[in-house]
Amino acid sequence: MAFSIRKIQTKILLAFSLLIVLAGIISTVTFLYQRNINYYHSYKDYLNDLRHLTTQVDGIHKDYLILDTKDEIYMNSGKSKNISLLVLNINDTKKILNMLKSHSTTKEFKLETNIEKISNLRDSYNNSFELLQRKVKERGFKDYGLEGRMRDYVHFLEDIDVNKDLVLQLRRHEKDFFLRKDLEYKNKLHQTAESLKRSIVDSPIPDNQKEKYITFVNDYERVFDNIVALEQEIGFDPKKGIRGQLTTAHESINQEVQNIYEIITFYIDGLIFQAQLIVISAILIMLVTGIIFAIYFSYSISRPIILLDRVSKSVVKGLKGQEAFLDRINTDDEVGDLSKNFKIMLEKLKTSIEEAEDRNEQLESFVSEEYKRNWENEGLAIFGDILKNNSDDLEKQAVEIISTLVKYTGSTQGGLFIVNDENENHQFLELKASYAYERRKYLQKRVEFGEGLLGATWREGETNLITDIPQDYLAVTSGLGKTNPTCLLIVPIKTDEKIEGIIEIASLKVYEQYQIDFIERLSRRVATNLAAVKSNEKNIKLLYAAKDFSKQIEAKELELQKKVVEYDNWVQQFEQKLNSVSEESHIYQYVLNKIYDGIIITDEKFTIIKVNNHILRKFRYKRSEIEGQSVDVLVETDYNNIIDLKDKKFQLSYKSFSKKVTGKIIDHFGNQHIVQMMSGKMEIDTKIVYVFLFNELTQDELSQFNQMNDNKGFLPN
Repeated sequence: MAFSIRKIQTKILLAFSLLIVLAGIISTVTFLYQRNINYYHSYKDYLNDLRHLTTQVDGIHKDYLILDTKDEIYMNSGKSKNISLLVLNINDTKKILNMLKSHSTTKEFKLETNIEKISNLRDSYNNSFELLQRKVKERGFKDYGLEGRMRDYVHFLEDIDVNKDLVLQLRRHEKDFFLRKDLEYKNKLHQTAESLKRSIVDSPIPDNQKEKYITFVNDYERVFDNIVALEQEIGFDPKKGIRGQLTTAHESINQEVQNIYEIITFYIDGLIFQAQLIVISAILIMLVTGIIFAIYFSYSISRPIILLDRVSKSVVKGLKGQEAFLDRINTDDEVGDLSKNFKIMLEKLKTSIEEAEDRNEQLESFVSEEYKRNWENEGLAIFGDILKNNSDDLEKQAVEIISTLVKYTGSTQGGLFIVNDENENHQFLELKASYAYERRKYLQKRVEFGEGLLGATWREGETNLITDIPQDYLAVTSGLGKTNPTCLLIVPIKTDEKIEGIIEIASLKVYEQYQIDFIERLSRRVATNLAAVKSNEKNIKLLYAAKDFSKQIEAKELELQKKVVEYDNWVQQFEQKLNSVSEESHIYQYVLNKIYDGIIITDEKFTIIKVNNHILRKFRYKRSEIEGQSVDVLVETDYNNIIDLKDKKFQLSYKSFSKKVTGKIIDHFGNQHIVQMMSGKMEIDTKIVYVFLFNELTQDELSQFNQMNDNKGFLPN
């Protein structure tokens, strides 16, 4: 193919080649600058890692002072989690520093002195930390180091027969110093020690013991002074002693790292600015070049093509005589050739269109009928699967039917109503499933026979197609607002014998007759299936009801048998344990939860020593109000038979719990409550107790008691 500048392909190739070259220049410059920026960023990453390690080691130092100095395991073995972390931190720091030293950026910016200074500062920090460890170990904790020795001395002083108050003052000044790190307590400790030594000298103990005790006091003072000196060397606060050295080294390292970081950041920002200038300049050149090419191709290529497009669209719309407009295209390139060929094609196309129109009319009629048959057969197959797969679940079947029917018929919404015939004397339509439904006319899911359009269709049993829908009957909500459907189709779901339900669907367009025929045919299948499902559900409900009733009877029988066995076992156990129990609480425990409402246990002088929780709740007492009081505070009876009024001594002797009598319980407010009571005397481990057991009277028993007016005391003679 000969090269010609007049051809469109050549023009486009030249234009795009120029744009590609400009894009390549931009990409190359951007790549080079980005590579350099990434390289310097890698150096910054090393600095960030170094800064992180420096922060980490400061945290290790603080955790060490807080935790390890008070850890007996560390004092014994010299090992701890913080020491292990420190070793790892030192190794990682050395690796980072070596990488920074060998990095070309260090030489490029002449940062060797800064890196070396950071390395020396870190070595100084590590040495100070090692010194801190030695001082902490020397100081010790509890039974270790100087503090362990000091504890031995002071424990000895606490055990000897000297002035105990002065020894306690020594311990208090010692603890105050360790807590507050104030040298004032050191002076107080020495003053107290001098007083203690004078007290030892003045004591009546032998001279050899005095000398020994004074020696222990002197040793205690000496060890304490050594600990104070170590504490001062370590540092009372983070700005003094070894702690101050660590803080200074940490701050210096951070400052040096920050200086290097700012230098690299400033240089990277400069590179980014240069790259942005170059890229913006190249983009502007590309924009200007692109605009020039766009204007040129618009006039030389686009305008003829637009004219061809307009002519072709006019021909598609059926306009005639459009060939004359093609004469305006007089270019000698491919577009001009295309215009001439298109004009010839239009003339031939006219003849072909006329022949095709005749054949299309026949074909459209055949396709329409075939489409309707296929649409109906496919729909029946789909709904056949739905009825088959959900034959045992009426709810799920209804949802599947109505949602699929709305989609398949292109409707906007629909509802499936089922006849509720549980009450044969009052049947009604119940909304079982709906799809995209918003009913403004009524929101209830229940429709009575003959009520509204649905009830009328149920009564008449005929399909109802409505194209004039009331304004407030249905509405479709969409992104553009609410739209009223234009067509409503109500089809009864019926068998040969009865109507099982109603299908109601609405659409924005009128339903075709083949669609109505399909829905009526489908409704007959649905009716048959609904009748079967409803019958099956009734059978299942009856079966479950029978099973539940049988289980309830069995459960009640088992529960009754269990209670009888438990009661018999308890009676036997109670009779055995009542004679052998050795603690008052055992009696209280066995009787409390079984037969009697109230339990009162007294000692041999009839002083209440135990009552159960029922008495406290029922009669509004607190335990402290009645325990320790005489029984007559709580129980009212005829005391002439049970007490010697002269000597004020109780004379009763209960031998069994066999006799029930009527008595009265006095509540916290002074009210009297009639009860049936039993009482008896028991000997438990040579100790005599009296037990009073009572039950409250029922309403019938209380009425009978009032009628008889029987006020005899409850205690036997």
